[in-house]
This record gives sequence, structure tokens and C-alpha cells, in this order.
Amino acid sequence: MSQKNPHSKIFILAILSVSIMITTGTAISSALPEMAKSFPNISVAKIDMIATIQQFSVMVTLLLSGIISKKIGIKKTISIGLILTGVAGVFPLFSHNFSLILISRLIVGCGIGLFNSLAITIMDLFYEDPTRSEMLGFRSATEQIGVSILNIIVGMLVLINWHASFLIYLLAFPLLAFFLKVVPEPPIPETNSDKKQRINVSVIIMTLLLALMVACSTSVVIQIPNIVVTDLSKTGAVSSLIISVNTLMGMITGIFFGRVYGFVKKFVLPIGIIFMAIGSLVIVSYHSVLGATIGAIICGISYPLVGSYIFSLVNVIAPEGSETLANSTLLIGANLGSFSTPFFLSELGKLNSLTTQAGPFLTIFWLLIILTVIILIYQLFFQKKTNNQL
Repeated sequence: MSQKNPHSKIFILAILSVSIMITTGTAISSALPEMAKSFPNISVAKIDMIATIQQFSVMVTLLLSGIISKKIGIKKTISIGLILTGVAGVFPLFSHNFSLILISRLIVGCGIGLFNSLAITIMDLFYEDPTRSEMLGFRSATEQIGVSILNIIVGMLVLINWHASFLIYLLAFPLLAFFLKVVPEPPIPETNSDKKQRINVSVIIMTLLLALMVACSTSVVIQIPNIVVTDLSKTGAVSSLIISVNTLMGMITGIFFGRVYGFVKKFVLPIGIIFMAIGSLVIVSYHSVLGATIGAIICGISYPLVGSYIFSLVNVIAPEGSETLANSTLLIGANLGSFSTPFFLSELGKLNSLTTQAGPFLTIFWLLIILTVIILIYQLFFQKKTNNQL
């Protein structure tokens, strides 16, 4: 067994490095408009699926990763996930077959699903609070930093061609080597398998809300390139920079979530939703790169507030002893929201008369305004009767 100190900087970096690859699915969004030119007979919604279809297989392997890790170990499971992500991720570099590219993206999702939840589990096994809570915060920030940097790299690679954008998945291999060298196999504690876990109405409601907010957040990431390239006639590199700024804002908001929550408490939920609504209105109202940038920045504030708040409620809303199942249910909801984004955008675009790529954001604005009003009415007039933090 390795004698590495879990509190050393290199050990912490090795554990966090795995999380860099978790959100790489949408990192190639800036390449989608160029891909669309190569596949003129395929709809925009199907092209957009290149950035989201992996979330479908992520949902499946999320449920299997725990079972697999108990059979072969957490370290091997994470390693297999990174290998699948790297190999399948670079496949579009060599292929011009749309169906095969979609299949490769599903395999990418299988890989990510294998190490997604284990990236959290491994921290639970190596650390105790307060270090564990700090590490979970660092992990969230690492995801945002990773996807932000990769967005910038994709913006440069797409100038070569859209195939080159998928070179970012080669990063999985040095990360794997670093992880294998530094991190030992963590012990898996025995659990009481006789106690059945369950979910309740509160968990289901929060899962649906999380799915909606993830769909809205992902809409910004995959639609900004279409707006910038199609509506504004700019390059994929410009859209990549806008998405990177959106992601960096999310990272900063996530870091300061604790302070924000300490100040506004439960109202952090409607405040987070309002930011997404306002950002959506800005995107659709101002037909310019500046408008798209400001709107994306405002939207970037939203999900870290809403997502962090919902996950912080697990111990309150889940039935006693069912926190693990509640967390898995929320993760599945988040991935379902991301996976369904192209269909979400397509249907929302039909609900107003706008014909631009920014059109769906007008419907998102009104949808979220109505949702905010409903939540505020509940919090102000009905929540007083209970001790629930919703």
C-alpha cells in the first residue's frame, strides 16, 4: 500500500484531477456549428446531441459504478472509466460517420459515469470533515476550471477543423497516469445491505427542478455557439471564449455559495432561478456578441446557487438512511436535464414567434419567471407552517 499522505498537495491534486474530465461532454459545443456544415442533411437538434447524448449513458453507468467498484475496486473502476473516455472521446478525430460518432459519445458517457460518483466517494473514504467538505468544494471548482480551459482549447482547435476539437480527450491519459501513480486503492467500508433506501415526494420535486435548471444551463452552453456563428456570423473561437466566461462565473459563484446562503438562506433558490431568467432575457434581447456575453455571465451565476442549494438539502428532505439514493436520484436528474437539452430547446423555440437561434431563451425567461413566483409564494405563505428548508 502506498505511503502517500492524503493531505499532501500532490495527493490532493491527483484526487481532484479525475474531476476535470467529468464535464467534458459540453466542452466541444463550440465545434458543433462547424460540424453542422459537414452534415447538412442532419437537423441542428441532432447535431447538438453530440454535446449531450453522453449524459444518457452516464445515467446508466452511474447506477452500475458502485456495483462494479465493489467487485474490482474503486481505483480500477475509475481507471477503466478514464480509458473509455479517452479512447472514445478522440474517435471523432478520425471519423466522418455521424452514427458512429454518436455511438462513440455514448461510450464517452459510459466512461464518465464510471468515475463520476466515485470522484466523490473516494473523497469520503480518504477524508473526514471539515477537510472532506473543503475537498468537495474544490472538486466542484475543478470541474468548472477544467471545462473552462478545455473550452478555450476547443476554440483554438476548431480553427483547424471540427475533428481536431476532440483532441481534448487525450488529456484523459496523463490524468490517468497521474492518478494511478499517486492514489492507492481506498478501503470500501461494509454497509448494511438489509436496510432498504427509498425516495419521497420532496426528493422527486427537487430532482425535477434540478433537471430543469441543468437543461437551462446546458442550453446556454450549446446554443451560444449557434447564436454566435449563425446569427452573428462570428467564429467558433468567439463562442468558446463566451462559454469559458460563463463557466468561470459559475466557478466563482460556487466558491462563494456558502457566504451567499448564509446571507439569504432559503431565498437563494428563487434568486438563482431569477439570474437564469434575466440572463436568458439579455441573450434574446441584444443581438450582439456583447449581449450574448453579458447574458451568459448572468446565467453562469444561476446553476451553482440552485444546484448547490438542492444538494445541501439532501439530509433534510431524504428519508432517514436514504441519503445515498437521494444523491444518486439527483445526479440522474441532472444528467437527464443535460441529455434532453436539444429536445428542450427545439420545443421551447416553437412556443414563440422568434426565428433566431436565441428564440428559445424568450420562452425560458417566462417559464422561469412563473416558476420563481410559485416558489416565492410557497416560501412566503406556506413554508412557515413547517420546519422544512425548501
